Amino acid sequence: MRLSSQKCGTTLVETIFTTVLVGVVGLVIYSLLNIGTILASKNIAVNGAHQQARTAMLQMVQDLHGSVSLPQLVDINGSPSPTPNPNATPTPTPAPTAAPGIAFQLFASGPYKVISDVTTLQKTVTILWTKSNPPTITVGQRLIIPGHGIEDDITAVSVSNNGKTSALTLKNNVPVPIDAGLGNIPCFVTDRCSYIIQDQELHWTGPTTKKTFSVMGQNIISPNPFSVPSTASGALYYRFVAAIDLSTSDLKFSNRGFKSANILLNGQVPIRTRMTIKQ
Repeated sequence: MRLSSQKCGTTLVETIFTTVLVGVVGLVIYSLLNIGTILASKNIAVNGAHQQARTAMLQMVQDLHGSVSLPQLVDINGSPSPTPNPNATPTPTPAPTAAPGIAFQLFASGPYKVISDVTTLQKTVTILWTKSNPPTITVGQRLIIPGHGIEDDITAVSVSNNGKTSALTLKNNVPVPIDAGLGNIPCFVTDRCSYIIQDQELHWTGPTTKKTFSVMGQNIISPNPFSVPSTASGALYYRFVAAIDLSTSDLKFSNRGFKSANILLNGQVPIRTRMTIKQ
């Protein structure tokens, strides 16, 4: 008996079908991996921006609460912005006052003792300190003499008496005379700092003498997050010195028409003892 030999194999149609099926499955897997990678990267970026905002919020609340003056609302150039007038006629629904920035003074050094008389026609105030090394007082800082209500920018510093005294030249003449013989007259020095929203970034500007600047947060979508709390009658609410409403979101990203998730942080800064009378 003779057996006929047969060869087993696949037809051209089966080969094409299998190739197409493998290609479709591979494309689906690649698409899923690509989408997962993009979403994971986006989530990491969004979480990073949110973490920046949280850290910035904690830092702002700490700085504003630690300031020695009432914070002042400013525009993007650092110029004063209108604030609620405590002497204004009460209105039922006062318009909220908000600004892109807020400025404040932080304690720099002191206290020092005023050791020479100063007249109203004089700009120079001589101070004494007890430490062995002279303090670091530079042009651009601010001299505060609380007992006389004197606050002004320092324009020149001259150390004398073997480094034990400093003559500080102010920007303007003192408004009231100082009689150093009446007793100990304390004074101290401050730095003016600010937080400002510009180009969807939160900028921190430190003392101008140190030229410090840093970006505290990105993708900020609230253009005017800073305000001064006020009562229903429009007067300043002195329990809190500032309110912050910070929102973050990436406006350039969308997934199937949906914008990326955003975060809203808000807080109020409680008041503390004020050592200065103005900014």
